Amino acid sequence: MSENKQLEEKLSNAISDLEKTPNIWGIAPVETEPEKWIDSWRVFKVVKTNGFEERFGLHFVGRNRVENNGAVSSKIETFDPRTMRGRTRSGRVYQLVGLPGFSDDAQYVFANWCRFNQVEVEDATQEFIRRFDISLANVDKLHNS
Repeated sequence: MSENKQLEEKLSNAISDLEKTPNIWGIAPVETEPEKWIDSWRVFKVVKTNGFEERFGLHFVGRNRVENNGAVSSKIETFDPRTMRGRTRSGRVYQLVGLPGFSDDAQYVFANWCRFNQVEVEDATQEFIRRFDISLANVDKLHNS
């Protein structure tokens, strides 16, 4: 095999490996980023896990407004529907902004988070809204007035 063919094959293999590896950044420690503001948010429930029992429960998923990228929280521990702020298992506070929605970046990060953590999930956004008696009309006004 010629040298050019070998280089071409190595490059092709390297590109293939990169395509299999998600482009996901690590999250900053809670001490340096104690809160996140997310929009286009949803809530998902981990319903099945393979050895990660601490993952069971509800998680925020949305678009980080500061960095403009996807964000997935650890398990939600407390939530205040008046302020739309929730504290997670990590201690980070998530401020939900606006109405529930969809973000391609958040979905990409979340799909890879699920794969990495070996969990199965279901959308629990409507269940979350009912459980905390959240008025979506008031939510929309909270940060848009």
